[in-house]
Amino acid sequence: MRKLGVLGSAILMSIYVHSAWAGSAGNVYLGLGASALALDNSRVVDIPTSSPGHSSKMFNGILGYQFNHQWALDLTLGTDFSGEVGTDQAQINGYRFFGVNKWKPYLSAGVSAFDVENATDSSTQQIQGGFGVSGDLSNNLELRLGYQVFADLGDESNTDKAIGLTLNWHLRKPKAVAVSQPVPVAQPESAPRQKQVVDTYELVVEFDFDKYDIRKVYTPQFEEIAKVLNESPDISMTIEGHTDWIGSEKYNQGLSQRRANAVKNKFIQDYGIERSRISTVGYGETRPIADNNTTAGRQRNRRAISVILRPRIGTQ
Repeated sequence: MRKLGVLGSAILMSIYVHSAWAGSAGNVYLGLGASALALDNSRVVDIPTSSPGHSSKMFNGILGYQFNHQWALDLTLGTDFSGEVGTDQAQINGYRFFGVNKWKPYLSAGVSAFDVENATDSSTQQIQGGFGVSGDLSNNLELRLGYQVFADLGDESNTDKAIGLTLNWHLRKPKAVAVSQPVPVAQPESAPRQKQVVDTYELVVEFDFDKYDIRKVYTPQFEEIAKVLNESPDISMTIEGHTDWIGSEKYNQGLSQRRANAVKNKFIQDYGIERSRISTVGYGETRPIADNNTTAGRQRNRRAISVILRPRIGTQ
C-alpha cells in the first residue's frame, strides 16, 4: 500500500509540474473526507457482531489534480477511525465530470490497496469503479458525494463497497480583475446588432468552459454578417477572443486566440469570406464584462468573441 501512495504522489506532482510549465488551465486540490467501507462478509474473521456488514468508518486525505472541468485525478489515503475494523487504504482514482453547471454528475475508476486487521485476506489489491455528484460551493471549494465498488485482483472474488463525502480545496491563484459594467446578453440573438457607427455590426458568441467550438444557435448571426460582407467588399472584420479567469494568464491568452480563430475559420470555410479581410486578436482574461466570482459571470466572460465590421483601409 505504501508503494501505491508513493506512486500516486509522484504521478500527481509530475502532472502538476508539467502543467504549470505548459500553462495549463488545471490546478491542484487538497481534500478531507469520510467514508463507510463495507467489507465483503467472506473476507473478515474475528470481528465483533456489533460491526454489521464489517463496515470500516474511514477518515480520508486527498491530493488531486483537476485538468479541466471534465477530468481529474487524485490520490486518497484513508484509515479506520472507529476502532472496530482496523483498515488502512490507498487509492488512485480518475474522474470524468459531465456538464458545466454548479452541480454535475461524474464517473470514477481506479486502483487501490488496503490492509485489514484480523482478516482472511488482510492485504489486497483492487480495481474500482463508481459514480457520484460534484458541486461548487465557491470558486475554490468543491463537495463530492460518491459510491464505489471494489473488486479484488487475483484469485479471491471479494467485493467491497463504499460511500463517501469529500470537501476539496482547489489552489487557484486569486486574480484581481477590474470588472466593467455588465452588458445584458440574455439569449443569443437571431441577427447581429447594428451599432451607431455606419456599417458596423457586432456578433456575440459565448463558449463552454475551456472550449472554442461554435454552437449552431449562432448560425443566424453568422449568416447575416456573411451577407453584409459579401455585399460590401470594401469592409473588413476584426474578431476579438476573450476568456474567464480560471487557468493561467498564458493559457487563457492562447484559448482566447483559438476562439477568435474558430470564428474566422467559420466565415472562411462556411461562407467563402476572403481570409485577408479578417483579422483576429485574443485578449485572454483581461477584458471581463461580468463578475468572474460567479458561474453566470464566467459564462458571459466566455462570450468570448466579439466580431466588428469596419470600413476597409487600403488594398489587399
